[in-house]
Amino acid sequence: MKSLFFLLFCTMFLNASTLSLDEILQKLKNEHPLAKSIQASQFANSSQIKALSSREATKLLADTTYAKPQIESSGYEYSIGLEQNFMNPNVKNSIVKSATYQGEAEILSLKHEFMLLENEVRLLYHVNCLDKESLEQYKRSFEAFLELYKKKEKAYSFGEISKKELLQLQLELDRLKTEYKHYEDEVEVSRAALGSFVLLPLFSDKQLYCQDVQQVTKELLFNNQEESLQEESLNKKVQSLQSDFDRYSSQFDSFTLSAAYQNEIDADRFVVGLSVPLNFTSSLNEESRAMLMHKKSAIMHEKEGVKLQKASQADMLKNQLLQQFKEIHATTDMLNKYENTLMPLIENAYTLGESSAIEYLLSGREIWKLKEELIEKRKNYYKTLFQLYGVLKIKEQI
Repeated sequence: MKSLFFLLFCTMFLNASTLSLDEILQKLKNEHPLAKSIQASQFANSSQIKALSSREATKLLADTTYAKPQIESSGYEYSIGLEQNFMNPNVKNSIVKSATYQGEAEILSLKHEFMLLENEVRLLYHVNCLDKESLEQYKRSFEAFLELYKKKEKAYSFGEISKKELLQLQLELDRLKTEYKHYEDEVEVSRAALGSFVLLPLFSDKQLYCQDVQQVTKELLFNNQEESLQEESLNKKVQSLQSDFDRYSSQFDSFTLSAAYQNEIDADRFVVGLSVPLNFTSSLNEESRAMLMHKKSAIMHEKEGVKLQKASQADMLKNQLLQQFKEIHATTDMLNKYENTLMPLIENAYTLGESSAIEYLLSGREIWKLKEELIEKRKNYYKTLFQLYGVLKIKEQI
């Protein structure tokens, strides 16, 4: 029973001290400056729409004059009144829509940046996990060689092997120690790179979980028809320009009503006024519509370019991903043959004195070279994969 509780405690401790990719991404969404910027922009856009939808403030009109007529007695005259501007409902609706779409376009651009950040974090998470895997593999190889070296050192003391052979093994041991430090540094470097993108203090005492690393697979399903965040942002800009175009199609933007009481020396007056701009007397609206049409056309061409580039880049990355999968598969097969077929024979021959130390060491180096190649090819695979996710606006794949 005590052993069971001890194992349960160890499991809980290990889980508490590790950090999964989902936890990192959730932390990004909650606390990263770019995520906060998106949230603040959404609040700002909402407040702007409320402000534009509100009625303009009523103006208070007041003035006073000292009058001195030639016939009548002099005195003060004054007037007081109110003035209210009423915007054409269609124009106001167009202004609100334009601001809404423009704000949404800016937010979508920020979301595109954040999505690229998430994919970069995913990539660096995988890179660090692969570096840790490489370090563990090297550690096992180093420990196995160290055990062999101790046996050969004892054999040398009994005169069973030559000093030359022992020296060759010593040099190899020193080389392995130096390379082991190199792989430790690689883990620290890739972890620091991940931290530099996350920008949050959550790595201090935790290791990466790494059990959630995405598997290398031959076929992945992608939705090529879904528009990217860049395309969605350009759509919003087009809608914004269309709303502005509709605004300038109205006969008048607004009209102003005013009412005032005027107190003069010899009379009291009540004045009601109406002010309406005559848009047909100016070419402003016509030129504005022409400008907006050209802007809309420019953005439509830009969107077409983004769409074509996305399709072209996606096809290239898919082909590259398939090629990388084939290379990984081929390297894995070759490594398995070396490790499970050839190397046992070489080790046995070396143990029986049928092959030299150099032959044994070179075979070991060849196996490790294949392992290094496999790790690098997997890194390149993930780099292509997450780049493809960014092109096709794939947010949650893991």
